[in-house]
Amino acid sequence: MRQSPLPRILLLCLIASCLSAFALGQSVVKGKITDQSTGEAIQGVTISVKGTNDGTMSDAGGNYSISVGSANAILVFSFTGYTTQEISVAGKSEINVILATAAASLSEVVVVGYGTQQKKDVTGAVASVKGSEIQNLPVSGATQALQGRSAGVNVVRNGGSPGNAGSIRIRGTGTINNADPLVIIDGVPAGGLNSVNPNDIESIEVLKDASASAIYGTRAANGVVIVTTRRGGYEQPSRLTINAYTGTSSVIKTLDMLDAPTLVELKKERYTNDGLPVNEVWNNPDNLVQRTNWQDALFRKGKVNNVDVSVAGGGVNSSYMLSGGYYDEQGVITNSYFRRLSVRLNSDHKIGKRLKIGESIQLTNSRDNALNTLSAQTGVIWSAIRFMPFIPVTYDDGTWGTSKASNEYGDINNPVFTAATTDAANINNRILGNVTAELEIIKGLKLKANLGLDANHYTAKNFSIIITDQTRTNNNNELSRSFSESYSLLGEYFLSYNKIFADKHKVDVVGGYTAQSFNGDYFSAAKRDFINENSNQRYLDVGQTLRAIGGNRTYDALSSWFGRINYDFDKRYLLTATFRADGSSKFADDNKWGYFPAFSAGWRISNEQFFKNVTFFDELKLTGGWGQLGNQNVASLQYLALIGGGHRYSFGNNTVVGSTQSRIPNLNISWETAEMTNIGLTAEMLSRTLQVNINYFIKNTKDMLLAPPTVGTIGIAAVPDQNVGILRNQGLEIDLTYRNSAGAFNYSLSGNAAFIKNKVIKLYDGNYIGSVFYGRPNQEISRTYEGHPIGVFYGWKTDGLYQTQDDIDKDANIANDSRRTDGLIRPGDVRFIDLNNDGIINEDDRTILGSPHPKVVYGFNANLEYKGFDLTLFFLGNAGLSIFNADRMQGLDPTYSFNMYAETKDRWTGAGTSNTIPRMTTLRNNLNYRTSDMFIEKGDFLRLKNAVLGYTLPAGLTAKVGISKLRVYITGQNVFTFTKYSGLDPELGYTDGNRQINVDYAQYPQSRSWTFGLNVTF
Repeated sequence: MRQSPLPRILLLCLIASCLSAFALGQSVVKGKITDQSTGEAIQGVTISVKGTNDGTMSDAGGNYSISVGSANAILVFSFTGYTTQEISVAGKSEINVILATAAASLSEVVVVGYGTQQKKDVTGAVASVKGSEIQNLPVSGATQALQGRSAGVNVVRNGGSPGNAGSIRIRGTGTINNADPLVIIDGVPAGGLNSVNPNDIESIEVLKDASASAIYGTRAANGVVIVTTRRGGYEQPSRLTINAYTGTSSVIKTLDMLDAPTLVELKKERYTNDGLPVNEVWNNPDNLVQRTNWQDALFRKGKVNNVDVSVAGGGVNSSYMLSGGYYDEQGVITNSYFRRLSVRLNSDHKIGKRLKIGESIQLTNSRDNALNTLSAQTGVIWSAIRFMPFIPVTYDDGTWGTSKASNEYGDINNPVFTAATTDAANINNRILGNVTAELEIIKGLKLKANLGLDANHYTAKNFSIIITDQTRTNNNNELSRSFSESYSLLGEYFLSYNKIFADKHKVDVVGGYTAQSFNGDYFSAAKRDFINENSNQRYLDVGQTLRAIGGNRTYDALSSWFGRINYDFDKRYLLTATFRADGSSKFADDNKWGYFPAFSAGWRISNEQFFKNVTFFDELKLTGGWGQLGNQNVASLQYLALIGGGHRYSFGNNTVVGSTQSRIPNLNISWETAEMTNIGLTAEMLSRTLQVNINYFIKNTKDMLLAPPTVGTIGIAAVPDQNVGILRNQGLEIDLTYRNSAGAFNYSLSGNAAFIKNKVIKLYDGNYIGSVFYGRPNQEISRTYEGHPIGVFYGWKTDGLYQTQDDIDKDANIANDSRRTDGLIRPGDVRFIDLNNDGIINEDDRTILGSPHPKVVYGFNANLEYKGFDLTLFFLGNAGLSIFNADRMQGLDPTYSFNMYAETKDRWTGAGTSNTIPRMTTLRNNLNYRTSDMFIEKGDFLRLKNAVLGYTLPAGLTAKVGISKLRVYITGQNVFTFTKYSGLDPELGYTDGNRQINVDYAQYPQSRSWTFGLNVTF
């Protein structure tokens, strides 16, 4: 039996953490660091000895002390927001430094695949977000904090339930399949970002183009997100930091629904308009009493609490960072929550002069329940919008209010009852870590090994009780449990070499081998008929009847060779070439290996002699690149046929159970390939206060995997995907930053915008891909066609309402429609447009109604500082998109036996009374509420996503009680929103993978939250 390497990895971490080496004879340099504008001390400045890993940080009084091994050593002083300085020790024992504020900059170091580069030397499109920008935000994961921080990096929120991370889309939706980017956490491919404590993050780099991403080969087609967590510094005194915040949240808005008297009036009017007797239930005077606003009854005040504790420091040869965090979010609906407990240990050690060992390990326990808010009939918000307002939450005897008295009240259950009695949980325990070793063979040549582990133990539980007093009953209680274990092992070995030849030729080369395996086991079981529904009896052994049982195992593996060379001639001409060869177990032998090249070049125009007299530009760089990337995020082993059991056959008079082929193989299946071209311009201007970054790209996804349409003669066997589709994303990205100061006032303003067009170039045989069907019309709302973006809205076009019978008689749209001659279309009904001019309204008149993709996604950040005060404002916006309000489509429909939107008060009641809200009727002869442009709304919005106001107490005051830094702050999230959209929330996500986006099913809305926090460093 193969043993897990985890014990060995943990043992190596323990040994490395305990190693220490003797200190060499060194001298000590001390000093104080102050701000050029204010003269105040600066805390947290990093002081390092150039060419080594030795370093420390300034304390609350701006003081520092560092050991240097040579009287000619060079000290580097760096701090975010200030110009980095390099000062030669020159035998001095005291060096005081004054730092000047700077716009960002191109001197900053960013993390790229298997290495780092200065921004000024990067030829690919790389976006960087510092951990300081996202710390202390009341979000459950780094995905949310990344939203709107960089052009072309779009975080689509799939509802506002606690713990919902949303979906990251880099440069548009790149495939109809899984379009999530590859996430690397401290060198380990790690799935998503939600398990990482945002306050542990040092930086996030997003590799957007092929030149930057190609070194990750088959998994880089949708971009790469690299997360680096905080680490301790050598020769840094131990520091204890505590960050805690608490707050509340509430829904931003609710929908206006009919009150009880008006609802009864309109329910009666339906029958009168149809010439039918009014159902007697609507003559009950009890129904005229307004008892419950069901949205107010369902929604509550949410809560969020967070505590992070970290201690970091280091000696001459070892450094460490140990942190622990607890995040607890209670949603605005009962029983919706997300909790995360995390522990992290990062350490680094120098063994002699040439060997370094480091480790990173994170332990996470998360637990959540999101409730059902996507489906009609059973979604709790959908039900709250529609439940009868004259029914109480509970009756006087304590029993739950119910609509069971009449089918005229609707076949849905009390939503408060549903939320309160839900017993479900998803629990995940995760170990994510790695051990690295770096050996300097000769100067500039290093050998590095990286051994990583990502292990998950996931369990889910759901208990459904017996329901007899609601409309939708449940005669059998049931407990379902599922368990899965997955672990991924990573081994990477690579060489890096960097050297400058003849003072002009700078070469940086990296190349190596990596292998990763993915193992998974799954088991599930369900039992019914629990005699006792008490919470301490909800275990499988208590159930009397076995309902279902099943399990499976999964295995995948990757083996890869990679290399990259960066060449810099005279700090003017830059060249990057990357190549990766990937072998994947997901594909047959003939298609197992894929090859992914990329090239990019840069011209630092500002370093040319002819540009020396141009004073407006401090830096100006032009870049261009091309490359190919892969996407293997598809079902495994589709090149194999599957045999399934449990099928019945008849042989004469005998019936037997046997097996049959359940899937046809595709021996030619391979990964999707994304080919990208990128042109970029980067500039620093106005004494480095203004930075501009512009990129234009074209990204073509070829060999997109699609499941072709099938015919009945194929039988029940599933058909595998085929590499037949082509998809294009092209766009323009703009990032602007302006940073300056005026006396003690420091400020930074930044904005970004991405203009991206998505277009399907080819599908199989010109067919379309439909989304899920929805609602009583039982039609897809979105379709994907050649020549259009993914998931465009699809339905009928309308032209107002028929006002008179003469309008109906003369309408050419229904000239040959039998419903007209049969009198089934009446004044007050919707006028649908006959697009194919056959005089009949039918399926052939459906067409594309709009696109859910925004023409521009933009963000704006303002950071203001004055003495101890700081204010941060972050705005997020989308423009040029449509939303299909599916909930309104049903909320206006009087043929449903539910409550209706309040706007139905403005219904058509006679010629000229309304041209938008149809008449009240119980009949569906005209299908007034089919999928049509009546429910397409403008989805533009501008939202103040985050606002943070803080105050840092003077260091002189806090030092008296042993505190290096004390900051208090208040944070608002989703503070206000400008939008014309009528639904609960304009930030909607995916509801059927990439096939459907921005369709409003009354999903869990995002909430507005206010938190108060405290940050203390000892």
